[in-house]
Amino acid sequence: MLQLETFAAVVEHRHFTRAAAALNISRGAASRRVKVLEESLGALLLSREPPITPTKAGEDVLRYFMSVRLLEDALLRRIMPGSLSTTAIALAVNADSLATWFEPVARQLALNHVALEIVVDDQDHTLKALARGDVKGCLSTQRKPVEGFLAEPVGQMRYQCLATPRFSSEHFPDGMSLPSVLKATAVLFDRKDMLHDTFLESCFGVSVAKYLKHYFPSPAALLNAIRSDLGYGLVPAMQAEPLIHSGELVALAPRHDLTIDLYWHHWESEPEPLARISALVVDAARKSLVQPTGREATRDASV
Repeated sequence: MLQLETFAAVVEHRHFTRAAAALNISRGAASRRVKVLEESLGALLLSREPPITPTKAGEDVLRYFMSVRLLEDALLRRIMPGSLSTTAIALAVNADSLATWFEPVARQLALNHVALEIVVDDQDHTLKALARGDVKGCLSTQRKPVEGFLAEPVGQMRYQCLATPRFSSEHFPDGMSLPSVLKATAVLFDRKDMLHDTFLESCFGVSVAKYLKHYFPSPAALLNAIRSDLGYGLVPAMQAEPLIHSGELVALAPRHDLTIDLYWHHWESEPEPLARISALVVDAARKSLVQPTGREATRDASV
């Protein structure tokens, strides 16, 4: 078990020296433990090129170790009901979900003996964190799960393109057009954010890459930038609709709302409390997000 614990610490810290410090052992001892584990399994578990990452075999071993730890925590709570044992769980979530429907879920988890770590990333990139073993579940736009995981469709995040009435009248007096879009400044989340590119292509039928951009890497900052006349941009409908109804912001392309399919990726065989967490996330998502109908729903059910 010491060898597995050391291996997991190296994966977590991405560094032998930092892992050794966390375990109060020498770097040499940490390296030897991992080497002995690899020799006993007959497989290379770590890619030593910085930053250190688990190999495919290492990912499998890491999931096994996590499962054992979770089962130990669940057993301790069953045989010692008064125990204050807390399970550390990391989940990867896109920022827009965290800013809207996911926050109450996180609060509920944190109040139920879960030491919760929320890893925030673009919804197109969260799956990498799950595959590496950094997190135990993630929201992603990817339909196809990695080996050993399941992907459950949970609904669609709907976005609306917004601006202030002042910005709209100044930059889009005759409505959104390709020439006006090339001159107006858009507000995006960060450089990995592809939502705006997807939105423009859906509007005009062509790929639009070169346009003016501001980057505000938080949903609140992005929305405030739009409200401050710094540009126009995509906002989750859950946040957008009250502002449209109040007249503070206007929808620039009401017929071109952008919907993004989201999937909850989790282990195929989940010990407690992961199974309970997955059930809670899926239930909350399906109550909050737009649910596809007809052919789209049939397609997702077959994933």
